[in-house]
Amino acid sequence: MNAAMKRSASIGLFAGLCALALVFAWQGIRPVAGRLGEAGWSLLWVCVFAPPVQLVGAEAWRRLFPPDTRPGVWQTLAASWMGSAVNTLLPVATIGGEVVKARLVTIWHGSFLDAASTAVVDKTVQGILVLFWTLAGVVLFSVLVPDPAVLAGAAGIAAALALGIGGFVALQLGGGVTFLARRAARWQSLSVRIAAMHEGIRDVYRRPGSVVASCAYRVLADVVPIGEILLAAHLMGHPLGIFEAAVIRGLTSAMRGLAFMVPGALGVQEGGYVAMGALLGEPPELMVALSLASRVREILPNVPFLIAWQRMEGITLIRRGRRAKPSRGSSD
Repeated sequence: MNAAMKRSASIGLFAGLCALALVFAWQGIRPVAGRLGEAGWSLLWVCVFAPPVQLVGAEAWRRLFPPDTRPGVWQTLAASWMGSAVNTLLPVATIGGEVVKARLVTIWHGSFLDAASTAVVDKTVQGILVLFWTLAGVVLFSVLVPDPAVLAGAAGIAAALALGIGGFVALQLGGGVTFLARRAARWQSLSVRIAAMHEGIRDVYRRPGSVVASCAYRVLADVVPIGEILLAAHLMGHPLGIFEAAVIRGLTSAMRGLAFMVPGALGVQEGGYVAMGALLGEPPELMVALSLASRVREILPNVPFLIAWQRMEGITLIRRGRRAKPSRGSSD
């Protein structure tokens, strides 16, 4: 990560922590803690939603690979979960994890071009699904709370997402990657790799069935956390309806997508939950507690995979060092 990216990530982290502090200062810690305390240790049951979310999300990425070079299910799951852990627990603007998972599949499966190009398209698919859930949330919201002003704001968010995703796809299919290749022409090997990845990305889009299948798996992966919201609300003694949970999931997912520079959307997600709750007539302390419950599922199961990634990188460096030693000895 270069200096500019590190600076942006640090600013995003600081902004997120400030936003989170403001949410707690506004609502107070005691009411939120009371809601969490009502659920007690049973709140850890939300972690059971992590494996299906990760498994289906990994399969969504795996479907983008050419059938004859598709990595195994468990390889893809391990790489995808480690990448998700990096995106969730480290300030990498939700991009570093994509690099990590592509690198791991390259190490295990030996196909850099396929891993890199499908990771780029998979990121696009994730953006498309954020837009999908935004639109679904707007439709459901219009049924529950038919407020024209609020719907106009939600539609504006959806339009901004659509423009961003459309621009990203156009960059992939158009001359954006080729422009980067020309800029890197002085480093011939890098230029060749960028040009090859551009062709690999276009090859993925030439298989629309794979992209559609990937989107379908992503939809399924995003449906699962609705059950998480329902379970957490039930454990806190304030059951929600499935439509309410779907609205909360959809619109806060859009907010997280727009706030990708803030690690884990700290503060942004909590503020989104409170805003949705206010419009749906739900108490703010419950909504903050529900947001924190979703973070339990995001954080706890990801910690072992972040450690596993660090161990994996260490092993790779050691092996690389061992291979380099004989070559240096032979030249002496």
